[in-house]
Amino acid sequence: MIKLKGKKMKQVALITTILITSSFIIYPTKVFSQNAPSYVPGYWQPEAQAADPKKPITIKILNETGTTLNYSLVPETERFLPAGRSTNIRVDLQAIPNSYGTVNIYNDSLLTYEYAEEGNVVTVRVTPGSESTDHKAVYISPTGRMYSF
Repeated sequence: MIKLKGKKMKQVALITTILITSSFIIYPTKVFSQNAPSYVPGYWQPEAQAADPKKPITIKILNETGTTLNYSLVPETERFLPAGRSTNIRVDLQAIPNSYGTVNIYNDSLLTYEYAEEGNVVTVRVTPGSESTDHKAVYISPTGRMYSF
């Protein structure tokens, strides 16, 4: 066994401390994002984000309401989506004046939208809603952020 005295022992302790703490810098751990204490939920918070808004975005609507939905990309003609079915809508923000897109998805019932995104494909799962979650349209900003209204 090696016996260390005084200054030598302090140097070994310092080197050991540096090696241990540097391993945290070299091997960072995954940290999940959290809402800031000032976060306030509401319609002004984006629900989803397309990966590249300069390319066409596909909105996939899944109708899980039990009733037929009306849908359209403004200003196109209104269409109908039977219960249990899905459809795709292609949104090219570059071809729309001011680069804002609106997809109306509604019927006479209260609706809730749930979003899932993968690249430029955004799935909107439409389910029965409540007064606090009644949605009628998906608004797409020029940056590809999507909001429920």
